[in-house]
Amino acid sequence: MNILQVYNQYRTPGGEWTVLNQEFELLKESHEVDQLVVDNREQLSSFYSRLRLIFNTHYNRDSKRWFYQKLMEKSYDIIHVHNFFPLLSPSIFDAARDAGVPTVMTLHNYRLIHPNGLMYYKGRIDERSVEGSAYRCVADGVYRNSVLQTAVTAHMIEYHRRKGTWNSSPTAFIALSEFSKGKFVKGGLPEKKIFSKPNFIRDPLLEFEGLKLSEKKKKRILYVGRISHEKGVQEMIRCWLKYEIPVELWIVGDGPMREKLQKSTENLQTVKWVGTKSRKEIFELLSESLALLFPTLWYEGMPIVLLEALAMGCPVISSEIGNPMAMIEHGKNGILFEPGNIEQLYGIISGLLSDPSKLGVLGKNARATYIEKYTPSRNYEQLMEIYENARQMESKRT
Repeated sequence: MNILQVYNQYRTPGGEWTVLNQEFELLKESHEVDQLVVDNREQLSSFYSRLRLIFNTHYNRDSKRWFYQKLMEKSYDIIHVHNFFPLLSPSIFDAARDAGVPTVMTLHNYRLIHPNGLMYYKGRIDERSVEGSAYRCVADGVYRNSVLQTAVTAHMIEYHRRKGTWNSSPTAFIALSEFSKGKFVKGGLPEKKIFSKPNFIRDPLLEFEGLKLSEKKKKRILYVGRISHEKGVQEMIRCWLKYEIPVELWIVGDGPMREKLQKSTENLQTVKWVGTKSRKEIFELLSESLALLFPTLWYEGMPIVLLEALAMGCPVISSEIGNPMAMIEHGKNGILFEPGNIEQLYGIISGLLSDPSKLGVLGKNARATYIEKYTPSRNYEQLMEIYENARQMESKRT
């Protein structure tokens, strides 16, 4: 099969870029795979290019012509789009239809139904544009604290709702979980075109020589991620500040709230700020830790760190919200708690510390969950099934 991956690269590469390249490496073992990547850093270097973007984000006719020409240069069986925002725009789906090539799009975030792609604003879940018009979010400047940029993205959402784009293009969507699928359906995307498929990671025990599952755990709970408000890090810190928790909290990562939060824990010996770490170092920390703490306040996409924890047999203590709730089964491979409820979080940690055998069972189940759902081989099976469905769906409408 000839496959074309399409991606509009953000200024700062993130999880989407990692997922794209993991799928590329997986697919090229059995198929011919090309990547078509446009980069915001290169394309938006001038004031004129940024000004033009205001009028082209919802539908870029230049991108449509350019993309169609690319499709005329080589024949593809399937096009897999991981991001079209902001340069390519949804116009590329029309180009693909004109060329007769089925398209699949992975919904890594909520950009098609919310201007900032997160459905989170000022410390709370924001579904105004899911239940109603995206223009309701403009006055608040929910995207990058900018009324103008929010207006541009809101217009993109409403333009394609009125046009009915998502009923005709792309051929199929991939949601990262049934939870995400439900939100997109609520926001107007056709349910029959959305397939659920989670992300995956390579087995770290095979990827890194010498890495192993540790049976001896250190008296430590681990946080790995961005140090920012939506991640619930401040609530996590409040829990350690308020209660005398007899276990260390190691914080791996960086972000806009790090300096402030680190200063607040200067006199707290049980909180360790360890900065950024390599992937192998993170896997080693996960293997040695009692649990991973994931106190997020928003729906999330599909956090890679949760997959990493499961793969290393590390139980997860997670907020009961969004996609993490779809990955962590309460009492099986982890424990769920109400987002922001530090009293409940303290109770969970105390309970686990008093019952080490339960942590052992949760850890074994975590590893079993990874093997069952999140390996490359399982992902490949699901992806091939979706591609085949998309090809059949496209053939019926041409």
